[in-house]
Amino acid sequence: MAQVVAISNQKGGVAKTTTCISLGASLAETGRKTLLIDLDPQANLSLSLGIHDDEAGETISDVLETALNPRKIKWDDLIQSTSLVGLDVVPSDSRLWTVERLISEVNGYEGELKRIAERWQDEYEFILIDCSPSLGPLTIMALTAANRVVIPIQTEFLAAVGLVRLIETIDAVREHTNPSLDFNLLAVMYDQRNGICREVLQKLHENFSAKLFKTVIGVDTRLKECVATGQPINQYDPKTRATLQYALLAGELEELSGGIQEAK
Repeated sequence: MAQVVAISNQKGGVAKTTTCISLGASLAETGRKTLLIDLDPQANLSLSLGIHDDEAGETISDVLETALNPRKIKWDDLIQSTSLVGLDVVPSDSRLWTVERLISEVNGYEGELKRIAERWQDEYEFILIDCSPSLGPLTIMALTAANRVVIPIQTEFLAAVGLVRLIETIDAVREHTNPSLDFNLLAVMYDQRNGICREVLQKLHENFSAKLFKTVIGVDTRLKECVATGQPINQYDPKTRATLQYALLAGELEELSGGIQEAK
């Protein structure tokens, strides 16, 4: 059964989409069949993998719309392959802005993505959800569907702004729709030469030691370059620092997920 992981932070520009793609690619490279779900109306994950709005075909918007207007979905057309074997994606498109607003009026909407993801539980070992930079209905659906939330935290002075609110949202989801939800923090965009970066990382260790991944993702210009090629970082440059760091992160996540499976 697949482990469902939401990548979430309501603050933009914190490498959320980069982490979703790079972590998913690292898992796929180790033989873990992985599905990425783009749950952001900006569709940056889809674009980063070379899927453009006008050629996406069926998207997550179409599936969620069935909660509003039931119809048959071409499930085989929904999942698209990427350039990396074992890594697939459910793309997004800009219609998701409207779908989010309408679906929030449906009773029990919080569980809709979970019901959708259950369809793929036996086909994949990991399902990673790239959340929108908000704490709106789309993110609530993702948190309800997930076993775990990975929260990328940029190592800068204002990094913790909004973190308390996100953790409060996770607690609310635990109380109402997903009592087994867990979370972990991931330090990203770290520059060891920068004193503020070192200070912020130290504070994260002091305040969230039990929830902080050991792996730290450093600044790497290759991560920006690979977007233009439609390739994950481990394909674009297998030897760059970010490739090695995301591989370590994948290993940590596998260990945590193994613990979940044993607990069940």
